[in-house]
Amino acid sequence: MSSPLDRKECYIGIDIGGTYIKAGVVSTDGKIWAQRLQNVQHENLNVLMKQIVAIIHELRQAGASFQFKGVGIGVPGLVSKKKSRISISPNMPYLNGVEFKAQMEQLLELPVWLENDAKVNAYGEMLMGAAREVRDFIYITIGTRVGAAIVIDRKIFQGASGYAGELGHMGVDPEGKKCFCGGTGCLERYVSAPSIAQRVEERISLNPTSALQIITDRPITAQDVSAAAMVGDKMASVIIGEVGRYLGMAISNLINLLNVEKVVLGGGVIEAGDVLLRPTVEEVKRRALSPPYDDCKIVSGSLGPSAGIIGASLLARDVLTV
Repeated sequence: MSSPLDRKECYIGIDIGGTYIKAGVVSTDGKIWAQRLQNVQHENLNVLMKQIVAIIHELRQAGASFQFKGVGIGVPGLVSKKKSRISISPNMPYLNGVEFKAQMEQLLELPVWLENDAKVNAYGEMLMGAAREVRDFIYITIGTRVGAAIVIDRKIFQGASGYAGELGHMGVDPEGKKCFCGGTGCLERYVSAPSIAQRVEERISLNPTSALQIITDRPITAQDVSAAAMVGDKMASVIIGEVGRYLGMAISNLINLLNVEKVVLGGGVIEAGDVLLRPTVEEVKRRALSPPYDDCKIVSGSLGPSAGIIGASLLARDVLTV
């Protein structure tokens, strides 16, 4: 049996989304050795913590030949500057005000680093993915929620209190839809996966020829809408086009404001590919100033759903070993 000194050092990365928990064992070189995917158990804080502990226990059993050095956790909410407390999570309100880092360290008996989920995804893309050779970029994730991370000179911009990057709650329609955060007309209410599904519910009865009419045994998802748009479904194409225009409006503002080299898009909704990317880029080109637009590339992330796992692990590696 190998001694602890012989075992490969690794970290566990946890990416908590509004729908799924993605987790993995990641070695210090960024390679994933084991992964797990589970639906988030939304009952309450204790249930969520028990679920995370069980996943990590399973991963540690699967990686018995590794020396576990710590855990990085990305959460869907505003994380305090000291990276200890979840100040607010509009989509998971039972996390509001929770000293998550200390509680998880007590349960796991391992060092824990806590960060916003978009920021850990951005860190993964910066070190191992689409932003490896970029100094200034913005990462945007679109799934159950919408988040962003701003990276300047290869450092995640935190803002005065650690809360920078809440793109999902940028106002895009002053008379628009009510948001979970209490605001009105937030971007998240127009481009997130639940908002796409809601659009279908509102319009499906008026579009009897849509291919989405055949889905009767379960709720229609954003992935269904994207797939229908890819094969030319008129209603689905209109909806995805609307999503692209709202997203493009937000991105053009960011490009004008920050003059970044690249915008990297991630999250489940971005899996729609060119059918969403095309109207997004068209709207950015229409709205952004030409010089900063010409110097910026808009691309999909290259790590896919693994970005958060890798980013959380490597962020823990880089912070917990300092």
